[in-house]
Amino acid sequence: MDNFAIIYGKDSNRHLLTDAAVELSWSSARDEIARSATVRLRNASDFKVAGMLMCFSQQVKGVGVLHHKNQFFHGPIIKYEQNEFTDEWEVEAREISWYLAKNKGVRPYLKGESGAELQRYIKTTGIDFRCPKLGFNIDERYGTMFHSEVILDVLQKAYERSGYRYHVDVVRTDTSFYLQVVREGTNTLVPVFIPEQMEASTAGYSIEDTYTVVTVQKYKDDKLSSSVTKTAAGAVKAMGRMEEILEAEEDEDPATVATQRLKSLSVAKQIKKITVKHEDHTLSGLRAGWMVLIKTDHTSKWIVESAESSFKNGMYTVKLELERRQ
Repeated sequence: MDNFAIIYGKDSNRHLLTDAAVELSWSSARDEIARSATVRLRNASDFKVAGMLMCFSQQVKGVGVLHHKNQFFHGPIIKYEQNEFTDEWEVEAREISWYLAKNKGVRPYLKGESGAELQRYIKTTGIDFRCPKLGFNIDERYGTMFHSEVILDVLQKAYERSGYRYHVDVVRTDTSFYLQVVREGTNTLVPVFIPEQMEASTAGYSIEDTYTVVTVQKYKDDKLSSSVTKTAAGAVKAMGRMEEILEAEEDEDPATVATQRLKSLSVAKQIKKITVKHEDHTLSGLRAGWMVLIKTDHTSKWIVESAESSFKNGMYTVKLELERRQ
């Protein structure tokens, strides 16, 4: 197949697996530091754990399929199993950022603009990590914990203050890679799906992440210095009392933070699940955090909460869990 390729690499050796592949699947979800991939193979060569699985599709015109801009997955094989009767293999891999969840930092201290501090800290591990400004200052001494836990904690704090979620992308270069923190819904390539592509579709609402009361507290020298509670009275009456308690940083106004967060948290979330079939190789990188459009009699915007993709016999099948973006 000229427009899709699967490569296994260990040290300087490379093996083309495309013809041996029965099916390739990969997935991503919110609050995960790395995507997962599984490939089922027949009559493949020997594998070793920590060898690299590399997947490519023809996303860019005018270059070969193995060009770095066409790569949509790169990461270590963490497990494989061989059926000793049929010679079928199942190989599991994680994106290269998975190593952030396998190494710990000793009581890291972050003080300053949160995005810059997170970038500075992760770069001390030897990883090229890039993070935009996240809009708040941080002053926190973490315990001994995995690097991935520090990243997810800072990004969760950013969400609590701004309402914007973030994820970590792997960006390939011609000779290496870097990790980039990306705000949800800022993908430049926005998929548009129509009913004719959908095998299944459900729609509904959820209050699992809804809060009708928000309290923001500020501490100084480990003592509570101020506390502000904001209540959405109508939402409390309609859905019940559900309180979120947040901690403000030194330079933040608790009342402002509480008002902003209550506005976004006090509404039920509109959700949707769809299963889509397509043949568009440019969408192989579709992942949690992307914005997608659904076009019916009108066009609606959605954020991908989780994505499960597979490629078999030249066809992509994508299962998406979506959240409405107003």
